[in-house]
Amino acid sequence: MNSPYPITRGVKALLIANGAVFLLQLLPAVGAWLVGTCALVPFEVFSRGQLWRLASYMFLHSTYYLSHLLLNMLALWMFGGGLEERWGTKRFVGLYFLFGAGAALFGIFYMIDPVFRFVPVIGASGAVFGLLTAYAVYYPHREILLFFVLPVRAWMLVAGYAVLSLLFAFSHGNGVAHLVHLGGIAVAFTYLKGFPKVESWYRKRNALWEEKEMRRRAEEQVNRKRYYEEKVDPILEKIAREGEGSLTKEERKILEEAGKYNK
Repeated sequence: MNSPYPITRGVKALLIANGAVFLLQLLPAVGAWLVGTCALVPFEVFSRGQLWRLASYMFLHSTYYLSHLLLNMLALWMFGGGLEERWGTKRFVGLYFLFGAGAALFGIFYMIDPVFRFVPVIGASGAVFGLLTAYAVYYPHREILLFFVLPVRAWMLVAGYAVLSLLFAFSHGNGVAHLVHLGGIAVAFTYLKGFPKVESWYRKRNALWEEKEMRRRAEEQVNRKRYYEEKVDPILEKIAREGEGSLTKEERKILEEAGKYNK
């Protein structure tokens, strides 16, 4: 019987990466440097162009509250494995980064807040909320144990988190970047609902382009055959009858052009 929460290759790699970075954060000098260099600080990203922070912040977690890391990794394990089996490892890891970086882009709204624009945001929550949203899109009626006790349907859980994140988006009280959480939900939902339409349009466009290219090549072959019949074949017959020395300057030029056309 397959496990409902498989530890797939991509999930395992992300768990190890987050755990390794957390251990590095426990080293005083290294930890301070990592947060100072890799955390998502809206002012540094959107005013100074330090775009690597859009991805690097996902691997940093609070060293004061171990639950910050554990809850994110628990959610990654619970929802990531099934999604990776559905998407494949390459796409799963790519979407994990897309959800996390897309969530970080919502940090631009913190630029209007004189406090939040300089506050470092850390954690995989944006990417994890994206995975949770994807899970809810695919399996909306599956039950998830909220706080390991209360059964809640997946779509209701995501909707509830979205509402709370919106309500507390600019709250300074609990030190949680709710807007980034909301960003993860929004990016994942938009991608999963919009990607099939974009993919369908892309396939139709490619099909039309290929059909047009086939018609162009067929027309080109017809024109080439007509060109040989009307221009080249008579010259070749003349060479067979009278020799190459009988050709005019214009006829030689036609043969040269025909030779280039065949290359």
